[in-house]
Amino acid sequence: MIAVEKIPLFTEEVYSFIMPDHDHWEKQIKNIVLVEKNKAIHDYSTIPKEDCNVKANRTTWDTHKQYGSISILSNKISHIIYDFIKKEDFDVPKLEIQDCWINWYNKDQYAIPHSHICHLSLVYFVDVENTEASFLFHQNTNFRLIKKKENSTKINSIKEVKVKNGTVMMFNGNVSHSVTPNQTDNERITLAMNFNVSYDSKRVSY
Repeated sequence: MIAVEKIPLFTEEVYSFIMPDHDHWEKQIKNIVLVEKNKAIHDYSTIPKEDCNVKANRTTWDTHKQYGSISILSNKISHIIYDFIKKEDFDVPKLEIQDCWINWYNKDQYAIPHSHICHLSLVYFVDVENTEASFLFHQNTNFRLIKKKENSTKINSIKEVKVKNGTVMMFNGNVSHSVTPNQTDNERITLAMNFNVSYDSKRVSY
């Protein structure tokens, strides 16, 4: 049999850091969740399943414009990202916040594999440690003409990332990710943000 060599091409980079003053921001976000629980429009039970990838409760997509504390938090996160991309010499002259929202997962709620229409996505894991739910990244194999069999033991297209309260994770917006069902009665709370890169004060979109 002819020897066939496997040549790895590209790897997807994911970055993470611990949010400074996490205890303070956790309290602020949980206070907002308490307020939002009184707004039935954001309750998953009122949202058709096909309308949202996150099968859980959430705030509106512009939460950073609705709450002053989230506006301050999003600015602090933006500065951390700016410092990082400057240090790493990324070609990113300017980042603009496109969306910002809070998710809270009750028991059995989850998020199906999905990606975001933006340049950079970010998830801040506010309170997740006691929910037995996992954050997963998925390798995009949908457009491959030749695929391995579904039951192949060599398939490794899903990667679980261990996180703790206070972890902030950022990745390219087109990277598919999901959340497994919350197995407990404890709420799983996260904050998500989408960014787009801007050049010459103009927003660049896909």
